[in-house]
Amino acid sequence: MSTSPRRSGARTRSASALLAALALAGGLSACGDDDGATATDLAGTTSTPSPSDAEIPSETPSPSDSPSEPSADPGATPIDAEGSAGVTEAVLVDATEGGGSPSTLAFALDTDQAVSDFVVGLQNGLPDEVAAAVHEVHAPGSTPYGAVVSTGCEPPRSVAIDAGEAGFEVVPALPKSTVQCLAPVTYVVVFAAPDA
Repeated sequence: MSTSPRRSGARTRSASALLAALALAGGLSACGDDDGATATDLAGTTSTPSPSDAEIPSETPSPSDSPSEPSADPGATPIDAEGSAGVTEAVLVDATEGGGSPSTLAFALDTDQAVSDFVVGLQNGLPDEVAAAVHEVHAPGSTPYGAVVSTGCEPPRSVAIDAGEAGFEVVPALPKSTVQCLAPVTYVVVFAAPDA
């Protein structure tokens, strides 16, 4: 009974495993080198990046690509509206840490002073966005209104705008969510109602 074939097979497997590990380590060190320097292979020769590799720019995500931002582009976003007031078009503006307190009561934004009074307490660009949205929705024969509908991590999916004794009531349809955000977002709905 000879033990030499077993030892020979063990050495072959060990040598193969060692070569595979060295090749993997060499490949990983070459892949991890992204500062433009050349990589060194196991034989001691150097390789240079090909011209096609040198022409590919590295893509760095811009601050607006951040997934924590609820809206990448500032400005008004259309939102579905329904309800007894007959309003079918509304826009939503938002700002991270925009301030304000949610209320179902809509405020008439028919003068510059009314807009200024409405945006008191709002911040981080939200006053300017609200003013721009008022100009966007206002049409002859209508009065623009606005309401801070929610503060949280996710925007409302739609709003119900109902006419009541005290004026227009705006109720957001908020998504059921377990998302926790580091900074709450203030959501304001702006719409125009036909003059009576």
